[in-house]
Amino acid sequence: MTPVIGDLISNTVGKVVGKLADKYLPSTLGEVEKAEFQKEAQRLAVEEYKTATADMATARELAGKESDGAPGWTKILTVTHRPAWSFLVLAIFAWTIAAPYAGFPAFPLSEVHRDVMQTVIIFYFGGRSIEKAAGIVWGK
Repeated sequence: MTPVIGDLISNTVGKVVGKLADKYLPSTLGEVEKAEFQKEAQRLAVEEYKTATADMATARELAGKESDGAPGWTKILTVTHRPAWSFLVLAIFAWTIAAPYAGFPAFPLSEVHRDVMQTVIIFYFGGRSIEKAAGIVWGK
């Protein structure tokens, strides 16, 4: 487990478990028993995290195996659909801003369309930035 995730689980789970222990365990329970309870709860949380991580890795591996027998065009689609859609939305968004200044007709966008386009742009570029930053931090 990475130190960041381990610290996050320890700090978050430790606080939650501590509050639950204070609220639901009898006040007659000694400090040693409360500490043992908290330690066991943290151990279970770490096990759950490891199981969830292993499940995600297994799902990725299965998806990779399933795509091995797929036609080539589907592999290309799985790689390009996110950037293609995002760049198309970015181009439409840029057109709505730049077209009036260039003398071209602009088409009006409703607030819903604008919100969807901004969301796509934010998630694509923000997601890519997070992926790259995580790759640098964790050396992938």
